[in-house]
Amino acid sequence: MNDLWLRIQPSVFSLTFENAEGRISSGTGFKVGNFLVTNNHVIQVASARRIILRSVISDSHTTAVNLTFGHLEFRNMLLDGDPEDSWDFAILRVNDPSFLDTPSLELEYDDEVLIGTQVALFGYQFDQPQLSIHMGYISSQYMKAGVHYLQLDSSVNQGNSGGPLINVKTGRVLGLVTRKATGLTKQFDELLLAFKQNIDQLQLMQGNKVYVAGLDAVASALATQFQMERIAREIGRSANVGIGYAYHIRKVRTSLENLT
Repeated sequence: MNDLWLRIQPSVFSLTFENAEGRISSGTGFKVGNFLVTNNHVIQVASARRIILRSVISDSHTTAVNLTFGHLEFRNMLLDGDPEDSWDFAILRVNDPSFLDTPSLELEYDDEVLIGTQVALFGYQFDQPQLSIHMGYISSQYMKAGVHYLQLDSSVNQGNSGGPLINVKTGRVLGLVTRKATGLTKQFDELLLAFKQNIDQLQLMQGNKVYVAGLDAVASALATQFQMERIAREIGRSANVGIGYAYHIRKVRTSLENLT
């Protein structure tokens, strides 16, 4: 399996989004041709002022390529993509020589996916600076709203979004890792909805000044709800994984063919 690691690892990048206060979010992407492929939802960070694109050498943690882009510069690199409720991909052109000199991954051209196919996932999970590999299998597949979903029997964690799903037998990209599901996914969704409803209601009340012990009660309650929502979101992102999902690579492949 080390041969697969050495073949794929140079082409997988972390994407870190920062503002003046530090890191906001992160994800994974990979190089195909002269393009960077990732999830569309990974790059939707409106408050980011700096985006860092980084790869590592074969020890999994020493930096190989390290590039920094401003928000507008990074947005102008986007060539094509689909939103999160569709195929959820983004293709960006990166013209820096150190990126262009990086090896490229190959995409799978056989659209038939067999249940039980062994796959490998590469990604920078949990905001860690080191690249990780996980092994698993295609456990199911289905179509929803025209999108081809691949269900994975493998560990998918926060930060894996946008990484390549590799067919172990061929070494080619079979899918784009996109999300996970846990036994508590529905409950976390309901909890976040409750926080959102509370925040919306408190924001409507902001004009009403109610002081308790000299403190603005509405402002204090709003700040508390924001803090609890953020903590709940982070717990949900980091929860133990039951199953993961990827999108079949064919939509990305068609887009890349049209761009070249």
